[in-house]
Amino acid sequence: MEYDVIIIGAGIAGLVTANRAAQLGLRAVVLEKSTEEKYLCNSRYAYGTFHINFTGLDTPEDDLCTKIDVATDGFARKDLARAVAKDGRRLMQWLKDEGIELVNLGGYGTNVLSPPWRTGFGLTWQNYGADIALQRLEANFQKRQGRILRGSRARALTLIYDGIEIEVEQPDGVKKISAPSVVIADGGFQANPDMLRQSGVSPAPEKLLARNGGTAVGDGLRMALGLGAAPSGGMNNFYGHLHNRDAMQSTKHWPRPVTDDLASAGIVIDADGQRFTDEALGGIWISNAIARLPDPLGTTIIFDHAIWEGPPGRNHAQPPNPLVVEAGGTLHRADTLAALAAKIGLAPERLSEVVGEYNKAVEQGTLQKLEPARGDAPNKAWPIKTAPFYAMPICAAITNTMGGIVVDGDARVLDFNDKPIAGLYAAGSTVGGLDGGPRAGYVGGLIKTTIGLRAAETISRKS
Repeated sequence: MEYDVIIIGAGIAGLVTANRAAQLGLRAVVLEKSTEEKYLCNSRYAYGTFHINFTGLDTPEDDLCTKIDVATDGFARKDLARAVAKDGRRLMQWLKDEGIELVNLGGYGTNVLSPPWRTGFGLTWQNYGADIALQRLEANFQKRQGRILRGSRARALTLIYDGIEIEVEQPDGVKKISAPSVVIADGGFQANPDMLRQSGVSPAPEKLLARNGGTAVGDGLRMALGLGAAPSGGMNNFYGHLHNRDAMQSTKHWPRPVTDDLASAGIVIDADGQRFTDEALGGIWISNAIARLPDPLGTTIIFDHAIWEGPPGRNHAQPPNPLVVEAGGTLHRADTLAALAAKIGLAPERLSEVVGEYNKAVEQGTLQKLEPARGDAPNKAWPIKTAPFYAMPICAAITNTMGGIVVDGDARVLDFNDKPIAGLYAAGSTVGGLDGGPRAGYVGGLIKTTIGLRAAETISRKS
């Protein structure tokens, strides 16, 4: 065979896997279905922050494992959690050794790809941290005599006596290549409406904002399942945020600013003026709840001037106040709730009733008695009493799916009996079993790149 390992997908997880494999003396090739020099993928759009559940990677390993367990309500596989908690700092040093610059922005942003993008609104990615990191990793791989085959889409996998054969669709036809080991690193299935619908992410995926590169269509997951791989639980969960609804028509409104903090401080209502979820659980949870509604484009955040001018409106690095307004986003404002209701097409008594019930629960400490129940943590419930009052139409935005292929802590793809499938590995966002759980717990997308290091090292030990 010409190669020791074939990597499917040239995002950051795929390129880290390929470079580490080449470092270890393995003959590696990367299949990338896009043809452009700066092919689009989630990695190129990434904000560039490596973290574990919004916690810096210098935190002790056991504490990080606990963070993962709490965030996912015990859903995350223990070996995967241990792998990323243990190897996070090692990955940061490895990236630095590859010539990739990381900066410390404080808080959980202790390792951020440089130069960071933290100003203004809209979609800006060219020549910022993630884009530069991909360029550097590609150049390093080529210096190590590795090959990236652009315009090569993996369509099917077949187990053969000495490895895995891949059917590859290329501009000049379909070809077959094989290797003892294959690493799937082509991301989730966020750009595949049929899979989103079938997995329970949303009954109307076309009404979700595609806050992603638009290229991850679940090929890797589909091919792995075809070889008997087990899918993770929580396939209906995704990582995403809330945006002004005008983002459905314009990139001026995504990926920044997000409106999560406004929603978590106030209330979110559907087209009938009803609350439908616990806003205290935050923007990722609310995004998932909106996606499951019959009409994901019928929701609105209700808040007041104290929230708009306070920390929920202004404390983010790229805050909704003033960026939503500067980007020309829709924001209804009125001196009374009755007047606000008229602007969003609700009966005045309906909006006054739902806000009144909410305010009473905040005052009396009875948020759990609301229907649906509302918490006061991790996001504080703010009263909605200070005029003027605001209503912002929003949309749920999907960045990447959380469910995927089940792998162990050494990146080996597992079957339904929890046994490794010979020669098959996975890394990055195609990996399931880390994010998710009952509350769509988010561990951190970029941190799954650590599984790429492990994939290469596991293959090297086997060779």
